[in-house]
Amino acid sequence: MTWQQPLRGATLEEDYVSVGFGGRLEPGARPALVVVDPARAYLDSESPLYAAVEQSAVAMRELREAAAEAGIPIYLTRVLYADDAAMLGGLFFQKVPALKCFVEGNPLAEFIDGFEPRAREVVVTKHYPSAFAGTSLAASLVAQRIDTVLIAGWSTSGCIRATSLDALQHGFVPIVVREAVGDRHPEVHEGNLRDIAAKAGEVRDLAEVRAYLGALTDE
Repeated sequence: MTWQQPLRGATLEEDYVSVGFGGRLEPGARPALVVVDPARAYLDSESPLYAAVEQSAVAMRELREAAAEAGIPIYLTRVLYADDAAMLGGLFFQKVPALKCFVEGNPLAEFIDGFEPRAREVVVTKHYPSAFAGTSLAASLVAQRIDTVLIAGWSTSGCIRATSLDALQHGFVPIVVREAVGDRHPEVHEGNLRDIAAKAGEVRDLAEVRAYLGALTDE
């Protein structure tokens, strides 16, 4: 099987623009921050899920502080399976055996250093890639009249992409913070950021997001 190339010799970026991908969504006035799965599994070199995403962890902490200073709601998600992980995780657990890292009692499932939940932060336990799948996140955001979801965490091709798409489908503007997400391979990371920006949300630099949050506190 051969894959169809972009039409008329265009680059991939030119092809996306020519067919109408990549419209711009503007962030609203009531954002929340969702940090997806800041778990030790992604930073422990002995973990099967180790992804060498240490630099994005630094940006995640910076973003969290900016969100706290702006006084917006902050949600931390975690994947955590009880004894019957196969039942809770269903086909996802079957498809990705490395999810055994998140069975209750495994230290790899714990939050990374510096991301222990704080007062007024909400911890959302999930069993699938999206932070919205089978959780109360959407209902909680609606109750607070949130219109924009800032997204950070791991990994870009899995839980970040799934969460971005579900945020869009639930009516929230998804803003993925470029420096505050990561994946195990740069090519996969960049490819998924490109597709998120084209079809599911916005990908914005940390500096731009910090300025946006700062403007909220000035109003």
